[in-house]
Amino acid sequence: MAWLSGQELQNGKYTIEKELGEGGFGITYRARDNQGNFVVIKTLNDAIQKRADFAKFQQDFLNEAIKLAKCSHPHIVQIYEVIHENDLWCMVMEYIDGEDLGTVVENQGILSETEALRYIQQIGSALTVVHDNGLLHRDIKPQNIMLRSGKSEAVLIDFGIAREFSQNLTQTHTQMLADGFAPIDMIKKQNGEHLQMFML
Repeated sequence: MAWLSGQELQNGKYTIEKELGEGGFGITYRARDNQGNFVVIKTLNDAIQKRADFAKFQQDFLNEAIKLAKCSHPHIVQIYEVIHENDLWCMVMEYIDGEDLGTVVENQGILSETEALRYIQQIGSALTVVHDNGLLHRDIKPQNIMLRSGKSEAVLIDFGIAREFSQNLTQTHTQMLADGFAPIDMIKKQNGEHLQMFML
């Protein structure tokens, strides 16, 4: 069941303010901690909670949260802690005041070459850390890159479909990719349901 505005978590440590968004697996809320600071709290959504294999999703969510928490980088959203609330694992994350890159480009038009290259370098360096920690983001697109308000800083967010990978192995993952933004080596369909990924 979705949390409501004013609902307290962790015995009052966090108070839900509003829902920020819901995807295929997760639901994200803006909350305040007991010091008055904004945070983002993400957990599995109602649809996943009703599935027969919910326990597996819970374990996957927890495993990925622990891995993501190790991905410390100025251009990766920071995970403060992993909490357990009403039988749900949750990630408490940094709240980024700003707009996503997709909205900025929609409203302001194309970026200058200098600005675009700056963000590419920042997100590229963030992805190096992600990969060094054995994860693939799998959903790199402008809507998952936040620009900090008043700064030329891009931050990679939304690791909802991140998956572990092993170098030099061929792996099969379910098809959860953003049209137009998936890397070319992940676009070979197999049986219409899976993508064959060739890790070179």
